[in-house]
Parts: sequence; C-alpha cells; structure tokens
Amino acid sequence: MKTPRHARQALAAFLAWIACAAALAQDIPVTSIQAVTGPIAFAGAPFQKGIRLAVDELNAKGGINGRKIKLMERDSASDKGQAINLASQAIDRDRALLTLGPSATSDSVAVVPVFNDRKAPVLSFATSDVVLKSGPWSLKFQQSPSVPSPLVARYLLDKTRIRKVAIVYDRTNEALIESKSHFHSAFKEGGGAVVTEEAVIGSDANFLPLATKLKSAGIDGVYLATYAEQSANIMAQLRQAGLENIQYVGTIAVVSPKFLAAAGKAAEGTIAVADFVAGLDRPMNQAFEASFKARYGEEPDSWAAVAYSLAQVGFAAIREAGPKPTREGVRDAYLRLKDVPVVIGGGLWNQTDRKPHYGAQVLVVRDGRFVLAP
Repeated sequence: MKTPRHARQALAAFLAWIACAAALAQDIPVTSIQAVTGPIAFAGAPFQKGIRLAVDELNAKGGINGRKIKLMERDSASDKGQAINLASQAIDRDRALLTLGPSATSDSVAVVPVFNDRKAPVLSFATSDVVLKSGPWSLKFQQSPSVPSPLVARYLLDKTRIRKVAIVYDRTNEALIESKSHFHSAFKEGGGAVVTEEAVIGSDANFLPLATKLKSAGIDGVYLATYAEQSANIMAQLRQAGLENIQYVGTIAVVSPKFLAAAGKAAEGTIAVADFVAGLDRPMNQAFEASFKARYGEEPDSWAAVAYSLAQVGFAAIREAGPKPTREGVRDAYLRLKDVPVVIGGGLWNQTDRKPHYGAQVLVVRDGRFVLAP
C-alpha cells in the first residue's frame, strides 16, 4: 500500500524539522589553547580561568540561540610546537567553531598560519598586529601596544619629574619589542630622553653587569618591557646595585600578582599601564569580580579580566553569525562587531580592520596592590 503524497511530504517536513532542531540543540564547540604550565603560565592560567567562568555563566543563561558552548581546554605548556599541534587538533578533532588563544604573541604568530591555511577562525591574545599578516582568519582581541605604551609615556612626562630613562626589553617577544618602541617614540616626542636600550632574553637571570652600566648612565627611570617575574628580578638586582631611588615603569606584562609576589616591598611605587584594575564602579566589573572570587577564591588579575572579556567578544561573534553559525560566518561576524561590553579599558570593545581598541589605565603599586595612578 502506497503512502499518500501529502503524508510523505508531511513526514519529510517533520523529519527535516527534527534534524534542524537537533542541529540547533547541539553544543557549540570552542577550543581554548592556553599556556597553563610553563614560563607563560602567569598569564595562561588566569586566561583559562577567565574563559571558563565566562562560558559557565553563558551556559547557565541558556547559551547562544539555545545552544550551549562546549569548551575544550588545552594546555600548550608555553611551547610553540605544542601550540601548533593543538591548533591542528582544534580544527580537525575538536571541530572548533572558534579557537581562543594562544596566550602569548610569540605562540600566536606560530599558530595563525595553521588556522589561515585551514580556513578556521582563531581569536588570540596577541597584542602585536603581526599576527594579522598571515591572513583573514587571524582575529585579535587585544589592542596594539601603540595604544597603552604612549599613555604611560605621557603620564611620566605630565605627572612626574622623570626625563631620562633606560629601556630594558625582551628581544625575543614581538609584543614587548613593539611596547618599548612605542614608549620610546612617545617619550622622546614629549621631551624626554632615552639614554640607552638594553636587550635581554627570557632565560637571563644575572643583571649585575646591566646594573653597573646603568649606574653611570645618569638616568632617573627604567622602563621594563619584560615579563612579570623577570621584571621583578631585574628591578631587585638594580636596586641592590644602588639604583633604588629611580622610577621603575612597566608594560601590561608587569601587572600581575607574580610581579608583586616576586618583587615584594621593592614593587612599591612601580608605575605600569594595564587593561584592567579591580574596584571600578561599573556594574559589569562588579559582577565579574564577585563571580570570579566566588568561583576561585581569589580576586581576578588583569589576565583573568582580559580573558573574560575576550570570551565576551567571541560569544558576540558567534551570536552575530546567526542560529546556524559556520566558521566563515563567525569570522565575518567579528568584522561587524561594535561596542561589545567588556570589563577592561573603557568598558567597550571595538575593532577597525581587525585592529581592536578599548583604552587602558595607568596604575601604580601602593601597599602591595596595583591601583589607579593619581
């Protein structure tokens, strides 16, 4: 006995509806590649915590278009080779609609060719715009050092008596190189003088020869474009060598509990620029800080706040891509994003030609904490 045509059509429509509903009900795969262990763990570990909190909050509210985020956390162990392997896994095994990370500019530069070759979007924590050169699938969350570095340079010239500085920078990190270059230009254009630039690498630990050189340079400040714990080590050795009455200044890499713990009392008075400072009177910030502390038993640092905000931008791109988001749709949606609420900078994230901007704050260490500079 043949099934009537209208019945077959109704059955086909019903089955199509079930398939569509099932597709919509599926979790959205998102992979997070962070340096949870290794030398960059001071940033990667809180990055992972911030992303996890954002995902859990979103899923508790029903997800995006009724679909929850399936977060797959991967540890690159601060290793470029591992990050590259995890990038391939995120694309092929995880089937990630969007990948978040890696944690550092250097690792991001290594993995973005993989994502561009495979036409998969990656939203990285890289600060350097160099990651954009690999192709249109490389997406950035953090703004270029061209935004915060001149800000701290102008603060020194406007609010302090610092006029002659030495720069110490990590020559292996593109973002830190850009940070020192933008600081140098802004400080010099404002009337200051950069007496010398001294290059180091992340594994360097003996800075007594550097201290001897800087003692005779006639400087009144040192700008550190190095990672948190190394910055603390450099500062401690310079102070011990007699450079205790000069101003120490850092990039966003310095604004970390790791720096405060390693430097101890020597950190007092250090000036730095950052994306985030706790205690701002903004509803989203207050809710984030309370949730983070309730979840992890500690206050969020700048890295956690950046990651939480990066997740908000990633969610916004997926939401903007519609009820059936594709990798290409997410990439294109990112380019349309405007005024995404975040807990960093001025509170709103924007981008122009994949180059983000959201502002920053100048901070100073007072009583063992980073607070807004006067």
